[in-house]
Amino acid sequence: MNNTAFDTELKDFVADCEAGRAEDWLGLVVIANFVRRHCGITDNDEVKRLSLTAVRALMERGFRAGQFKRYGDSKLILWPDQTPDAVVARIDKEWDPAKGDPNINDICWFE
Repeated sequence: MNNTAFDTELKDFVADCEAGRAEDWLGLVVIANFVRRHCGITDNDEVKRLSLTAVRALMERGFRAGQFKRYGDSKLILWPDQTPDAVVARIDKEWDPAKGDPNINDICWFE
């Protein structure tokens, strides 16, 4: 997928995320799944790179990142630094593409 096609898909994805924002949290797993399945990216490093681009776009739209103490909790514990650079850096550090995509319990969620 070329950059222009990804930018178009990303714009639509972010708009969809914004539309559903009040109803549910958004897991990093959903972002990785969008890149891998919807955009057809198969290389793990590229999935991570493009997912981080999507994370930055969401953060620039006012999304906030955090974690749950355990899966199933109803309170998202926000990360202290919500700047796009800090959130992207933290995810970059915690996501090892050699282990594949994050699963539902991994790294972070967004509200």
